[in-house]
Amino acid sequence: MDESGLTVVHKPRKVLAQRGQKQVGKLTSGERGETMTVVCAISASGVYLPPMLVYKRKRMSELLMKDSPPGSIGACTPNGWIDSGLFVKWLSHFIAFVKPTQDKKILLIMDRHGSHKSLEAVEMARQNRIVMLCLPPHTTHQMQPLDKTFYGPLKVNYNRECDKWMVTNAGRRITQYDQASLFSAAFIRSATMEKAVSGFRSTGLWPFNPDVFNAEDFRASLITDEPEPEVIQQLPVACNMQVDYLFPLFTIWYL
Repeated sequence: MDESGLTVVHKPRKVLAQRGQKQVGKLTSGERGETMTVVCAISASGVYLPPMLVYKRKRMSELLMKDSPPGSIGACTPNGWIDSGLFVKWLSHFIAFVKPTQDKKILLIMDRHGSHKSLEAVEMARQNRIVMLCLPPHTTHQMQPLDKTFYGPLKVNYNRECDKWMVTNAGRRITQYDQASLFSAAFIRSATMEKAVSGFRSTGLWPFNPDVFNAEDFRASLITDEPEPEVIQQLPVACNMQVDYLFPLFTIWYL
């Protein structure tokens, strides 16, 4: 599982224009807007969990979930980000969907975000036969299947749906009440079995393959092997001479 953000101010796609035209532009929803957090989860067999949509507001409304993906749930926080309380709510949604048992335990792979590591979440996972595994720090760009194969196409399709909406709704802006339907169209187009299976294969998680990483992937860690820089010691005589020489000038400037 992983989270990502989608804003009401989308990034327009390429514009076709005649050669030689100096000013070419395309309409977007606005300069600034609210960001919605989407929580998605996939399995190595290509199954997608109905997502969770988190809005930046104080009270939740059923209108925000209009035309959302089937089975998805909604929530809201003051900053639009997931917190420990919402993660517990998502974990209950996850348990109801996968239905783990004593003979069928579930391995849940995620990053080390602070909202994932509350005591309530850990106890709920243990009681429901869920094994929570956190990825090592600074490795999600290589080991998170959702980041590797899903979230990129999802945001491309989301921008495409926003472009279509702006063309058919001239003079209007995209609001939070329109995001669920736009995200639903992009999610249905992006949530293919091929992307989920390829995400786990490209990260080496399943089938397990540690050879997917080469020496260049670990090059950033070599910086810790460099020796500490030497401290250059200045001569006290030279420092005293400079201070004595500049002291009257500093005094005049201060006065």
